[in-house]
Amino acid sequence: MSNTAPVTVGGYTITSAEFVKSAVSLKGLPEERLPQVAFLGRSNVGKSSLLNTLMGQKKLVKVSATPGKTREINFFKVNKQFFLVDLPGVGFAKVSNSKRDEMGDFIREYVEKCKDLRGLVYLVDIRHGGTPIDIETVESIRATGCPVLVVASKRDKVNQSELAKNLKLIQARLGLETKPLCVSSLKKTGLEPLWQEILDAINGKELVGKNDGTASK
Repeated sequence: MSNTAPVTVGGYTITSAEFVKSAVSLKGLPEERLPQVAFLGRSNVGKSSLLNTLMGQKKLVKVSATPGKTREINFFKVNKQFFLVDLPGVGFAKVSNSKRDEMGDFIREYVEKCKDLRGLVYLVDIRHGGTPIDIETVESIRATGCPVLVVASKRDKVNQSELAKNLKLIQARLGLETKPLCVSSLKKTGLEPLWQEILDAINGKELVGKNDGTASK
């Protein structure tokens, strides 16, 4: 499935967006050597909805009614120029420990070894201010040397006071130099700076997700 007409989202025009394939190992990665930016976060953080919104779609990325259902890495080609990559959600309690470890190993291997990966966008639910799982996952990504941009999701779920408080919590807990970007798929807010980060990464610039390398537990 792909766009039938150009659509502009956050100042960026998408002329085509299509699902290419799923992979359960590095052998299954796309053969086409295009830059990739991957999205990761806890299950039910709104990752699939955000990807759909960014690509001007409603159902291109499947939004599961059962959090944690996605097991594969899914690749979506945008404007025939780069891939946005949907990684399995982390930290879902109903997944067995062995399956969770297996998914974690695959994600780690992908982040460490995929030569086309330009950076990773890690979503944190603004309502929770950064959980221990978020901290642990972001630290492990940083340890691979992969640029990681922390983005707060579900902006529409909090009021202005909660927003300010929880952005500060995320900044402190995940060791960020500045407050993270904050987005809402429902209200389509915060998309322009996020698209700019993605495009910068695609064009060889490092994601701005600056951090001091120390996350707070």
